[in-house]
Amino acid sequence: MTLTLWSLAAYALQLTAVVGVALIATWLLGHRVPRMSLLFWQAVMAIALLVPFAQPARGDDLLRLLVQSAPIASVKSVGASLNPTRLDPAIIVIAILAIGILLRLSWLAFGMFRLRAIVNGAVTDPAMEQDGVELAESVGVAAAIRISDDIDGPATVGARRPVILVPRSVLGMSPAVRRAILCHELLHVKRRDWLFTIAEELWCAMLWFHPAARVIASRLSLAREMIVDELTILTTRDRRAYAEALLAFSDPQPHLIGATPFIGRRTLGQRIFVIAQEVPMSHRRALVGFAIALTAVIGSAAVAVDRFPMSSTLDAQSAVYELKPGNGVVHPSVVREVKPGYTREAMQKKIQGSVFLSMVVTDKGDVSDIAVTKSLDAEYGLDQQAIDAARKWKFKPATKDGQPVAARITLELTFKLK
Repeated sequence: MTLTLWSLAAYALQLTAVVGVALIATWLLGHRVPRMSLLFWQAVMAIALLVPFAQPARGDDLLRLLVQSAPIASVKSVGASLNPTRLDPAIIVIAILAIGILLRLSWLAFGMFRLRAIVNGAVTDPAMEQDGVELAESVGVAAAIRISDDIDGPATVGARRPVILVPRSVLGMSPAVRRAILCHELLHVKRRDWLFTIAEELWCAMLWFHPAARVIASRLSLAREMIVDELTILTTRDRRAYAEALLAFSDPQPHLIGATPFIGRRTLGQRIFVIAQEVPMSHRRALVGFAIALTAVIGSAAVAVDRFPMSSTLDAQSAVYELKPGNGVVHPSVVREVKPGYTREAMQKKIQGSVFLSMVVTDKGDVSDIAVTKSLDAEYGLDQQAIDAARKWKFKPATKDGQPVAARITLELTFKLK
């Protein structure tokens, strides 16, 4: 469980770094070309999905020190630690995250059922259908057009049998504005944007605890909308009517789960600014900005993976079992012992006694993750001598259900002057 929690925390830090640099880069470079913006944020999402597979392979990188053994030191005992049963905080955190994912997926499923009910309850209108047929021929795609009293703004639903839902208020608008609205939704159908909308909803559900996931999804949605804005104006050749259509639904609309909305929340200003530009950013400048921003994001991802790897630098980060009664783990047994040596200073001070070490016996029988739990002598080096000797021990690993597993034990090394 600890490994799983560490991996989630590391991935959260990596995602924060990637999205943070992406936001800063787009702000500094002023990305205003919708296609470049969409391509950039698609690359950011691809990087976010790929970084878990780009983690460095790391072993125990602690320095193995040479030990000078002396016959005057001996091993007293080695035993398993019987820790009292307690609820692991990692289990609580992971359970909360899992419950959150289930709730978000349930919320998404409920939204899809509600959306289906809205589609089934919607009705057709002859005038809207006629407008839709004419526009569908010019756009090169077909979709059913229905009027619904249960929505506050136009939306597109489905991929195989797409349906365009429009509120009844659209019937009272001018023909030019209605044409702009229908053209916008038909272009969404042609681009199959509904599939991307569902995929991003699933992405946000799985990473509900991380705001960066929603940032990526919202930026992708905005970029797609701005691309469709441009295509709609090119098709209808009526910039003014399209701006009126956007303004008509500028009030915050309730989030309709599973539907591609006509206008997203907090995006009106950016979209109006883009469609009002008479002289857009040059293609060359946009391409250079895209390359710089993407390089910065890739660099931040590499640094984040290096600084916050999902795999720990300690071998003990693999699944480690505590040796507790009733958990079915068979204790490890000693194959090779290495006696610790006295230091000259400790001998002069005539220090005697035991050092207790907590350590993990891996599923290969090696020793890792050593820590002193009861010190004898940290000043003159006996604690370190015990650690150095323990690293050279070899065990027959613990087993669970007949399979070798890592287990945590306590080793007592006794120093006694003869």
